Amino acid sequence: MKLRKFHPVMLALGLVCAVGQAGAQDLKSILTGVAKAVVGDKATTAQTILGTWSVVGPDCRFESDKLLAQAGGEAAAVQVEKKLATVYDKLGVEGCRFVFNDDNTYSFVRNDRASEGSYTFDAEDKTITMKTKLGLSVKAHVTVTGSSMSLLFPADKLLTVLQTLMNLAGKVNNTASALSSIATNYDGLLLGFELKKQ
Repeated sequence: MKLRKFHPVMLALGLVCAVGQAGAQDLKSILTGVAKAVVGDKATTAQTILGTWSVVGPDCRFESDKLLAQAGGEAAAVQVEKKLATVYDKLGVEGCRFVFNDDNTYSFVRNDRASEGSYTFDAEDKTITMKTKLGLSVKAHVTVTGSSMSLLFPADKLLTVLQTLMNLAGKVNNTASALSSIATNYDGLLLGFELKKQ
């Protein structure tokens, strides 16, 4: 599954319209989305994902501009991120770290505990598949723009991803209904993490 590519002229027109309706917070989110759509596909390579990345908050995107429009536009995306931030706060996700090494191993670090495994990067689809030592795997759309990274999963898979990475089944299950309500309310929604390189 490929994320829809946006034509720069259409993005510029959409941005002009959106700026008239959006506040400063929304504008930042719109500009970030534009940068990811225009630059992310070309900028994301096996080399750019290497390093240590800290989770700074939730991230969401729709698979296409059509689905974004059906959901209510950028305002809907902002609301989804706010709801997801509440879930992440309860789980203690902020400050967790992903480390991607050039030998195709990764680690996910939460506090002083780390889970490790291997990963493969698909340069054409811009996806990364992480496989734990227990054989469980999760697949994410990855976009690197400068010192920022997005790891996005289909919304209905996020609960499984959190359980796999964080090894917090009980705690994650307590937030299952919140995640489920987000996932079922929007078609074509991708949820995950916004990260900054350390």
